[in-house]
Amino acid sequence: MRSIMRHAAVLLIVLVLAGPMAWSVDVPAGVLNNSNDLLAAAIPIQYGDAQFRQRILERTQGEREPIGLVLSGGSARAFAHIGVLRYLEELGIVPDFIISNSMGSIVGLLYAAGLSPEQILSICSSVDFGELFDLTLPLAGGLLSTSRFSALISAYLGDDLRIEKLPIPIMVVNEDMATKRQIQIMEGDFITVLEASYVLPIYFSPVEFQGHLLLDGGITNLVPLKIAYNYSNEVVVSTTFYEGKDTNLRNSLVILNTAIDIAKRRQGVLELLQHPEVIWIRCDVEDFSFMDFQSILRISQKGYESAREHKSDLTKLDARGTTETIRTIRSAVAARHAKVIGDYSLFNRLDQRRLSQYMFLALRSFEYADDPWRLREETLMGLTYKARWRTLALSIDGGLGWKAFAPMDVYPSISGTLSITPLPFFLVNADVSVSWDQSWLPSYYTRFNLEARQRYLQDQLSVRLIGSLENQVSPAFALQEMLLSVGLALGWQNTTGYRFSGSLEAGWQLAGQYDRQMIYAKGRTSLPLPDDIQFTIGFDTRFALDGQGNVPYYTTDDFRTTNLDIRTQGSLSPTALNPANHLVVSSLRAMWRPADFKPTVGELLIFHDSGLGAYGQFLWHQQSQLIPEVSAGLEVYSRISLLGLKSLPLKAFVGYDMPSDCVVWGFVFGK
Repeated sequence: MRSIMRHAAVLLIVLVLAGPMAWSVDVPAGVLNNSNDLLAAAIPIQYGDAQFRQRILERTQGEREPIGLVLSGGSARAFAHIGVLRYLEELGIVPDFIISNSMGSIVGLLYAAGLSPEQILSICSSVDFGELFDLTLPLAGGLLSTSRFSALISAYLGDDLRIEKLPIPIMVVNEDMATKRQIQIMEGDFITVLEASYVLPIYFSPVEFQGHLLLDGGITNLVPLKIAYNYSNEVVVSTTFYEGKDTNLRNSLVILNTAIDIAKRRQGVLELLQHPEVIWIRCDVEDFSFMDFQSILRISQKGYESAREHKSDLTKLDARGTTETIRTIRSAVAARHAKVIGDYSLFNRLDQRRLSQYMFLALRSFEYADDPWRLREETLMGLTYKARWRTLALSIDGGLGWKAFAPMDVYPSISGTLSITPLPFFLVNADVSVSWDQSWLPSYYTRFNLEARQRYLQDQLSVRLIGSLENQVSPAFALQEMLLSVGLALGWQNTTGYRFSGSLEAGWQLAGQYDRQMIYAKGRTSLPLPDDIQFTIGFDTRFALDGQGNVPYYTTDDFRTTNLDIRTQGSLSPTALNPANHLVVSSLRAMWRPADFKPTVGELLIFHDSGLGAYGQFLWHQQSQLIPEVSAGLEVYSRISLLGLKSLPLKAFVGYDMPSDCVVWGFVFGK
């Protein structure tokens, strides 16, 4: 048995180490600078202008002036355009064409594709919008990968949609790094044009299109209003400027952002002043941060209210409502929405039609309460490589590791995970890791996991069936621990009225050398209290069915201790014998999370859901024990996000560990 485990572990390690070579990160080929005509810089390059004009004519039949709608950029503030569109439709107004750039193009393209404002808002708010973007090394020019966001849109609209086929004609305005000219796109692959539309330099990678290397058109002009007057004299413009009133103008990042904003704001304002006849909806979102993606609903409502102030002007427009084609598309999207969001919410995964791969710095913990790695107690810092294709996902992490509590010593560690979702509700994954201690003898950990999930009662009730097999191998290749777990978990999230959440999990475990039988149960309940305080109650229990005592302790049991007697309890080499057949932990937490506390660092990093709290953990693990062991202290929590998009949860704690009579402290990343 040991020989088989040894060879299996070595094979898995070889596969992990070979991963970066077999799955090398795809760095796009360079696009050469070909701006060989200085005076041509002022002349835009157009794709699809003739067909664009013809499609506008087909909508009006030459019987009325076309209604043009210009949607400005503005990062997160651009979601105000959803509210503007919602009010326009209430008045029976659907534009005959759209001109957009930057984040305004996300709203514009989805609307031009036939989605209703309500559907656009639902798609963007039904998932954590920021988590659809992944941090990556800027090997292709950007810090954020857009593949998961594109996969979400493809799930609704398909992979072969082209913008010249959309029911509403739309032009997306970009800037080209190769020719230094403006690119006006009215035809092309929908997803490619979508990805190119919001390429904010440094944050997103430039997108290749017809030999161009495209950037966000909003970097030179936030409001491309003048273009719209080439196609009509009846124009509505929705803007989402930014004031940044409370930002520190001595901060280097704020200086950079403000320097970019000055030019694009000035050009947009100049075009607004040149066309005083335009119906200008100045959305009341100028005080929102450009990265406040957590406020999509509020921002959209602000846009609706701003548009309503122009009712008298808007009602004078000779416009038409939705067409039969648009209504058909909306019905199809509505029928698809529940499945797409439902499938995504189970494992936060989407079918990646295109291979997506990226690398970034990793900070990942494997020893937090309720984690699925019961036998692995480690935090890893280093480099991570991730690849996704279809329902497959590969992750390789390598760097330095340290143990859960009172981390002091670090050691080399590498791990890999391969997972597949053959069905939307079913996940299969395999984990392997190897680390080297001070003697440079390797230790191995493997885990195979099967999990099925489903949601009921309007997604408030979640049900999970779990099965996992874990093995931990010592430096001398002597088997130290094995654990087979099978369980059922229920979760409840009350989304109406008094909001609270709870979970309950129970199951059977086979431990040791598959000679220890146990049952376990755990539960958590979170209750919101006044003054932004959240109160959490939890319990963890494990009972030996064989009467042999020494019930195993795992870090997932939510009791923080460095006591060796407790931590080795149930292993093959315990430091002390414990005849008790039970281990019971209860925990209490109270955390203050002020809702309006969102500090930023130069508007590059934002700290969400930050909180300060206290915890108390109580352990009963001895026979006839009335007074529990106690571990108690303070916790600090925050989700640190880049541009309000991809976030890294961080928890730090320090407290008193009664069983060891010492201070216990540590950090948890990723939960």
